[in-house]
Amino acid sequence: LTSLILSSRTSAHTHATTRRFRPDTHTAHKNAAASPATTMAPQMSKEQTQAESIKVKAPAQAAGAEEAATKVAEEKKNKQKTVVIKVGTSSLLRKGHLHLSLLGTLAETCADLTRSGIKVIVVTSGAIGAGCQVLGTTEKPTDLAGKQAMAAVGMVRLMRMYDDFFTSVSQPIAQVLVSLDNLMERQQYLNAQRTFQALLARDVIPIVNENDTVAVQDTKFGDNDTLSAHIAALADADYLFLLTDVDGLYTGNPSTDPDAVIIPLVENIEDLDVDTKAAGSKWGTGGMATKIEAARMATASGCHTVVMHSNQLSVLHDVVVNGASYGTLFLAVPRPLGGRKRWILLIPANGDIVVNKRAETALNNDKNLSGFHIVSVTGEFAADECVRLLVQEEDGGEPREFGRAIVNYASKDCQKLSGTQNANEFFDIVGYSGPESVAHRNNICLWMPHGEEPNLDLHPEIDMATHPSAANLEDLDDMRVSTRSPALNGSGGSGNGNGSSKAH
Repeated sequence: LTSLILSSRTSAHTHATTRRFRPDTHTAHKNAAASPATTMAPQMSKEQTQAESIKVKAPAQAAGAEEAATKVAEEKKNKQKTVVIKVGTSSLLRKGHLHLSLLGTLAETCADLTRSGIKVIVVTSGAIGAGCQVLGTTEKPTDLAGKQAMAAVGMVRLMRMYDDFFTSVSQPIAQVLVSLDNLMERQQYLNAQRTFQALLARDVIPIVNENDTVAVQDTKFGDNDTLSAHIAALADADYLFLLTDVDGLYTGNPSTDPDAVIIPLVENIEDLDVDTKAAGSKWGTGGMATKIEAARMATASGCHTVVMHSNQLSVLHDVVVNGASYGTLFLAVPRPLGGRKRWILLIPANGDIVVNKRAETALNNDKNLSGFHIVSVTGEFAADECVRLLVQEEDGGEPREFGRAIVNYASKDCQKLSGTQNANEFFDIVGYSGPESVAHRNNICLWMPHGEEPNLDLHPEIDMATHPSAANLEDLDDMRVSTRSPALNGSGGSGNGNGSSKAH
């Protein structure tokens, strides 16, 4: 028995030794007679080795990014779809009264989507307008207390209408009122997420509005376009529909420019040279600018966003199920943020940190934000608060926002750390021992994660040829807004490329 054990150990040792040295054939045979071709083979220099390593690494990174994007697309395809429908005040009110035919179409559309196995959330506006209608007021209040009073009156009327119309199509609904401070606090955010999941699991459609009667000016979403983007991110929605009184995003103001045409597809929001100074309707608070900002938030969370006319409600089922195209489609990013990072991206910023191009490349490659990345700091913020990240363009133009971060230092200390090369200098500069980075990579979120732009080619389920404005796909190619930029080891995000369009 002892002999067998020793024999077994010797065999295992020999096998392990052979396996350990098998890759190094030169070492294994250094004392053996070698052929002239082997003995005279030149050894690569360190620089050549690094160059070869980079050649191998770059395609591997590209392949990995493509594989990750494909995996995300497959996961989205296999999971049960969720859509968020935001109905604006300009759509809900007509000539000062609730638009009853639209409410009926909305109820039928939502019920059809639910019966098709699609989860639906409705974000509604119109409470203030409905309150003014109930009280016979022709002008919208300008003070916060007056708006809150009208919203309290109008929400009762609005929910009664929703309940009547949805009950007529046998579709249960629920009222959900949220405020910005509910979603700014992480635990409340998670509680709200679980509530939505429980409602949707029971095929109940949440009717969401901001809790105007208790919200103060500093903790308000400001408009329901922004609210709908937050809800779409929280619910991990596939589509966000922003219904309004125009057909979509135009190359000019269609009311004053006869040559203005609709933009069917926006792959990268940064390529829009946006001029959206026009405000919303008399009773509303938004406009096209708020819809573009909402699209930025939703697409960064992996949610396609469609701006379209409310009279096209009946085609929503065709868009979600068959990939039909209407209005203006903002494509979701290929590798969206999730979990805590998605939540950080939606937190209102209290200040700005402008960084150099080197920082944008580093952050796109999942690095920390350091002092030598900082160009300037604006606004006042405390440690552990959220700030906007902007990059200073090389041509000296206006800084471009590309992300958000929760910082480790207050604004005055960030200003002092600007240009700091060594973390060991932090104590001498700020006067206390702190983290080695201005913001840790786990607290940094980019609008376009990993610098990968949205790409229509990744979404074969979307049929842009069905868009009413495109007679054929060549017309669509001329009208699409997109550019291509390096994904990982290049500039990171993208600036204003050749595909810029003036939009309204």
